[in-house]
Amino acid sequence: MKIKQTIICMIVLIFLASSINVDAASLTTDNPPAKLPWTIEVVDSTPMAFPGQYVSIAHHPVSGRAYISYYDSEYNELIMAREVAPGTGDCYGNDDWECTIVTYGDDVGRYSSIDVDWVVPGGPIMPYTKVGISYYNATQKSLMYAQTLNPAGGWTEWTQQEIDDSADVDSIRGTYSSLKFNSAHKPIIAYHYETYDLPGGDYGGVKIASFNSSGTGSGCFGADADDWDCEYVDSLNGYVNHGTHVSLDIDYDDVAHIAFYDAYYFDLIWATYIGFGGTCSFEEWNCVTVDGVGDVGQYVSVHAPTSNTDKLRFAYFDNTTTMERVKYAVKVTSGGNCTSSLFNCFEVDEIGNPPGHIGISITVDKQGYPIIAYMDASSSTSATKLKVARPALAYGNTVGNCGEVPPGDLFLYWQCELLDPGYQDIVDEAAYAAVSVSPAGLAAIAYYEYDSYDDVGRLKVARQHFVNYLPIIIK
Repeated sequence: MKIKQTIICMIVLIFLASSINVDAASLTTDNPPAKLPWTIEVVDSTPMAFPGQYVSIAHHPVSGRAYISYYDSEYNELIMAREVAPGTGDCYGNDDWECTIVTYGDDVGRYSSIDVDWVVPGGPIMPYTKVGISYYNATQKSLMYAQTLNPAGGWTEWTQQEIDDSADVDSIRGTYSSLKFNSAHKPIIAYHYETYDLPGGDYGGVKIASFNSSGTGSGCFGADADDWDCEYVDSLNGYVNHGTHVSLDIDYDDVAHIAFYDAYYFDLIWATYIGFGGTCSFEEWNCVTVDGVGDVGQYVSVHAPTSNTDKLRFAYFDNTTTMERVKYAVKVTSGGNCTSSLFNCFEVDEIGNPPGHIGISITVDKQGYPIIAYMDASSSTSATKLKVARPALAYGNTVGNCGEVPPGDLFLYWQCELLDPGYQDIVDEAAYAAVSVSPAGLAAIAYYEYDSYDDVGRLKVARQHFVNYLPIIIK
């Protein structure tokens, strides 16, 4: 008698988001986004160069592919990396990505901020992709904007516009730029400015620029000022660093939310447009001190509500103690424990005092939970590290492992996970960390590392992937 034996094996396949857009329906309560595995890759490692500083990341709202803008300090240029089909790219050392020099010549590309839009005009015009990048021109000391389109015929050339400049050679426009497209596909940019040697003294503050399609713009002073409207949000005489660390997001009602650092009071400020009677120095805008305890608010990142059930949130740096911290603020209906009772504030993790730029970035995942990417330099004997914090509930746990117990709760809220431990020669792992979540619910973090041994910089990405289990029957 012949006996047949059937062996069923399970093989784990990781499908890359660069090749397909996976349906988010595969996310379940048993397999939440937080539990999906992470992989680390180097996107750009151009020899004898430093690509990856001032990094920003966004996902295409339809294809789910990641787009990254960044600065190369060796060649003083702005670059964009875009996910493509595996093996079809041209980035140095990684052909799964396509690297394009957006602009060069002057010292351009610092403080870059990228967003990706999907435009559906209707009628005979086919839908197309729009990519916008705001950045700083350090030679001209001006705010710049670059844009490219992908209509049916393929990608267009990049166009650059100078939005805001100053006649004063010592004045600055455009640092800490932060860009988002609104529902009308119009680019909106918040940014810092500094003005010197005026009769009233030096001052610094925040401005906001929005595209004006009619060519009748006002308030901007760049070469292409007619295409933009620029407004002052807040300023402070005698403090040129007032209004730095700007972060912008736009909510589901097209309301712009701006977060920035108050260099006089060392506070975290939230600004929104109300038309008149506001508390900012320009009364069309209302300024709220979210957190005013200690020295807080640098490296702030804001998430605006994407629906009426979502919440306004901030992740930011607390420079008050010897073991500096990442903090989190979330809007509540009333009775909050922050300086403003509209917010609850509590600690996420101790990170020490990292050298250079501290990467802190927040977004919200498909379950509606916040996800914070950040640099950890809490150990004086090891390299800085890339970590990510999510609520313990996002993992299906009731108790977290880091931070502090939030107001009105009994357990630790945050679960902090190590993603990239770096190594001893990496003195700047996770600088400029920026996080984004794809439409399918896959998180990706773009960041910079500096290798002191080889004296090179690298653009890196940590990404989550779906895991599928397929049966194979062998007879």
